[in-house]
Amino acid sequence: MESKTKTSRVDKSKYLNYLKKSEEFQATMEDDLMEERWNSACLNAIHSAISANDALLIFLYGIRSISPKHDDAVRLLLSLNKTENARRNAEHLQELIRRKNLVEYQDKLFSKNDAEVLSKHSRRFIEWVKSLLS
Repeated sequence: MESKTKTSRVDKSKYLNYLKKSEEFQATMEDDLMEERWNSACLNAIHSAISANDALLIFLYGIRSISPKHDDAVRLLLSLNKTENARRNAEHLQELIRRKNLVEYQDKLFSKNDAEVLSKHSRRFIEWVKSLLS
């Protein structure tokens, strides 16, 4: 599967900037969960994982997706890292991205369960990303 995703070359040292963003979104997600801000927790879970994916792509390949469609970033990851481990972990990111539009732009309010499920996907994806950043 050859990726047709629009990408931008990024100096590999910049992965740390995206990792920092990911960690900040994740910390805010954890605060949101404690304060029962379910909608905010959901959105921060999503943004944390997206930033972690950018960090990983930059660290390993020196590129990131610049497509407005976040699904393309998942496809880019899978086109470059064809391992079963990547496929399995990319499912966490895909599930988060699948919910992004609904969380960010629709009138639906999210529940504690929604926030816990998305946070779990986010934590698992970020844990995997960090295991590859060493």
